[in-house]
Amino acid sequence: MKKFKKIYIEITNICNLNCSFCHNTKREKKFMNVSEFSHIIDEIKSYTDYIYLHVKGEPLLNPNLDLFLDICDKNKIKVNITTNGTLLKKNYDVLKKHKCLRQINVSLHSENDEDEYLDNVFDVCKVLSETVYISYRFWTLQNNVLDKKAIDVVKEIISYYSLSTEIVDKLYTDKQIKICNNTYVNKDNLFEWPSLKNKRESNGYCHGTIDHIGILVDGTVVPCCLDGEGITNLGNILSTSFVDILNSDRFINMCEGFRNNICTEELCKKCRFKDRFR
Repeated sequence: MKKFKKIYIEITNICNLNCSFCHNTKREKKFMNVSEFSHIIDEIKSYTDYIYLHVKGEPLLNPNLDLFLDICDKNKIKVNITTNGTLLKKNYDVLKKHKCLRQINVSLHSENDEDEYLDNVFDVCKVLSETVYISYRFWTLQNNVLDKKAIDVVKEIISYYSLSTEIVDKLYTDKQIKICNNTYVNKDNLFEWPSLKNKRESNGYCHGTIDHIGILVDGTVVPCCLDGEGITNLGNILSTSFVDILNSDRFINMCEGFRNNICTEELCKKCRFKDRFR
């Protein structure tokens, strides 16, 4: 049986921010309901130990989050959440009580001007880090260089956590640095969302379908978390069994293609993110 390193589940494609680096989806806005999530977990639980509540949208907006995590607790599925952090304080009680929660990725490059935003994020994450990994993300670098806003946020991290000079120096040079118990800062360059409008085409290797796969809020199965429009539709897990999707010619051809540095899908040919795996 195929085992995925992780499976992305988009529990909503709605977001409370409008950041320039994250393209708004043209799909119908939706919250996943409990029966849909439960069905998806039943379908995939034999194929992975880890799910990521992330593709598009802000997962902490979904009013069923507590029930979703209950389902993961019962099925012994570990959960990673990627969030802009604005709703961490509101959802603190929900996040704190669930043993299934493994990691929270906070996109500190998000564009918002909320008062006390960083203090609220740091306060919640400091407590959650007793049992959960925390990753503060800066994924909008240009040529590995932080912009002024990101530098200002890094300075806030330094002050809040009273970081030593040695760690401070690494914050500006290393892509990943542990700053304290279970807490990390991760940096990466801004990436381009794949689009059929991209002119350049190339073959290459990708981890999509190889070690991970994504499920959009309407049940559409996609090869990776960057196919936020569901262009490469491998089937719908709410109407087709997951095993049948994995056994389909289209899925198998994608896997075999990537293993041989060949892109069988149009969107994959025009995706530049795969260049990182050269």
